[in-house]
Amino acid sequence: MPSATPPASSDLCDVLVVGAGLAGLACARRLASGGLHVRLIEAADAPGGRIRTDQIDGFRLDRGFQVLLTGYPEAQAAFDFNALDLCAFRPGALVFQGGRFHRFADPFREPTRAIPFLLDSVVPLRDKLAVARLRSETSRFDPSTPDGQIDQSTRDYLRNFGFSPAILDRFFAPFFGGVFLERNLSTSARWFRWLFRLFATGSTAVPRLGMEALPQHLAANLPADTLTCNRSIQRLEQRSDHWIANCADGETIAARRVVLATPEPQTRALLAPLRPASAAPPRIWNRTTTLYYAATLSPLEEPVIALNGDGPTAGPVNHLAVISGVSSAYAPPGAHLICANIIGVAPDSDEAMQRLEQETRAHLRRWFGDAVQRWNVLAGYPIPHALPMTPILPVITAAPVDTGIVLCGDHLVSPSIQGALLSGRLAAERLLASSPR
Repeated sequence: MPSATPPASSDLCDVLVVGAGLAGLACARRLASGGLHVRLIEAADAPGGRIRTDQIDGFRLDRGFQVLLTGYPEAQAAFDFNALDLCAFRPGALVFQGGRFHRFADPFREPTRAIPFLLDSVVPLRDKLAVARLRSETSRFDPSTPDGQIDQSTRDYLRNFGFSPAILDRFFAPFFGGVFLERNLSTSARWFRWLFRLFATGSTAVPRLGMEALPQHLAANLPADTLTCNRSIQRLEQRSDHWIANCADGETIAARRVVLATPEPQTRALLAPLRPASAAPPRIWNRTTTLYYAATLSPLEEPVIALNGDGPTAGPVNHLAVISGVSSAYAPPGAHLICANIIGVAPDSDEAMQRLEQETRAHLRRWFGDAVQRWNVLAGYPIPHALPMTPILPVITAAPVDTGIVLCGDHLVSPSIQGALLSGRLAAERLLASSPR
């Protein structure tokens, strides 16, 4: 049991931030720049949360397919894009439908591809014209925040906008299903409209050395001794004027205020002893699995996303990217890194993962032929808590407080890098506003 003796003022930090994902890092950095003494505690062996990059046999494997939209306002403020050496995907996508690939081009940024796109049969001409109209409409929205229109599902919004089932199933479902991690397009239309604007006007990119460069970039700007990894918080106890965090290793940390920047399941577990029994039910999370393959030849000739336009009945793959074609640093010389992504599934056993890999390989053989049989499996990442389901996008202007603890995380704002960074900033601003000067 921790001692009841009050900690000395020298042992009492101003704020304890639990969880060093992007939200916790953004919060800690803003608090430290505001002059507060901050402790940032992370249970894993490095910061990053869901954004980590493993190195296996000379390949860089992000833990799940992830990208950075350069149009995110919070990312523009938090990161030095030049230092990250961003590598961009080509606009648009390749859509596999009816036995072959079709190019779903962005004629506004690649005018030379406009005529072939207009003549392609992948979707009706009226849908292509409607895409231009949607682009024009969303371009009028405030780029700093999603619009305030009444919310509905993305699928209902697109239907009401006049899009046909063909483009919904062949393009919007696989493309934005890969963003939302659900193909039903039940995610908030407010969030879709804002993202559509960012995809249309900015770049989709990865740091040259992998997505973990993002949390590393934030952590590098923290004061020395702020971040401690390999330490988990098991219990929080409130005193008269401070908090005691009990760590799994038996140590305790005393802090005037606490921020929980942990994933939603861990946040609920830490708050449960402090909350009334009638606390809100847990969020529903979208699931995904990413399979990485090594190959000597790339199945794609350009850095573009390939989409399953035939639907889930054609096979488990929603989208595929040759990530080494975007950044050559993802693979050793003479090799290519192929990233196949399945949504709605996160196997919990080796046997189930093996079955999914076999189904994935069979699906991709229909795309690329027998060469797929020679691809080597590098790793598979099942992620049961990938993104929170967001049928309604909340309007958040201040960080929430629960039982005296400030909360942050993308599950509170929007399921994205933007949401994580914004929630971290709002949490810090709330504490800075209430701190004595």
